[in-house]
Amino acid sequence: MSDPKLGNVGERLRAVARMDPHRFPRLGLIAARWAEAATAKLNATYASPVRVEFTALSSFAFSVAALEASETQLALTVRSPKFRETVLVTTDARFADTVSEAAFGGDGRDRIEANRALTSVSKFFADNAMRAFVETGNAAFADILPLMMTTDRLVAENVGAVLDAMLPDEARNFVEFRFRVAIGRCEAALRIAIPEAVLAPHKRVFSVVPDEAPSIVDEGWARDLEAGFQKADMRVSAILAEQPMTLGALATLQIGQTIALDATMESLVLIECEGQRLFRGHMGRSRDSYMIRIEENVDPTEEFIDDILAD
Repeated sequence: MSDPKLGNVGERLRAVARMDPHRFPRLGLIAARWAEAATAKLNATYASPVRVEFTALSSFAFSVAALEASETQLALTVRSPKFRETVLVTTDARFADTVSEAAFGGDGRDRIEANRALTSVSKFFADNAMRAFVETGNAAFADILPLMMTTDRLVAENVGAVLDAMLPDEARNFVEFRFRVAIGRCEAALRIAIPEAVLAPHKRVFSVVPDEAPSIVDEGWARDLEAGFQKADMRVSAILAEQPMTLGALATLQIGQTIALDATMESLVLIECEGQRLFRGHMGRSRDSYMIRIEENVDPTEEFIDDILAD
């Protein structure tokens, strides 16, 4: 005879594991990245491009009635060596024809009817597209959770009954990622349901949005910063010539002694700012003040080569 207390404990543990997806903003970021990757993956082989958009994130409790309400036509079961539960990829009745339209280069001009029969060709393209979503999903979660999902079985008939017989009662609560796949006026829905038991241990990570650099620059702040730099005081020096001298000769210098320079009145004077050579110019005079007329810029590469050759 089972102990009712143990049953209550089990119910409480399952309740703690339940997830409200809207409390975990990082799941939305992952889903958006997932949609971008799926778009690129599909359009790498399609003749006409499709649009894949992430539309919603919600809790999903599996039931046959829920599948019927969503017009589910196909289901792909997904397994992983990382967990025992089953991931479900399901599509509505328009999905197979929508991806077939893109594969054959259609423009989606005519809206697809939901009651069209599933052909072997449309089933083939739908299966490939669903598998592409599984592959890109592994990449979307890779930096947080290595799902390592692999496709298992495509169910195209009696979908609700088959999944109902396959899923155990304790593994029917999911977090569902909903996507819209469209080309022109043709739109279809694809849903990927990941078991809550797989995601719940990582709630803390999913609740935090990673820091990102600000995308908008305050132009007023940038102008003020630039104006502030332009008013900064800098030391500018004009060097007429440089003369090598030994330490002994320097030590014997006396007041009144002269140092012979190679410079002449026509020699170019170096202009430096904080030790950085910037310009060369000619020295002159204006009334009672000396002045320098800038003649050329200093090329740092040329200066470096000249220094090496001088050594």
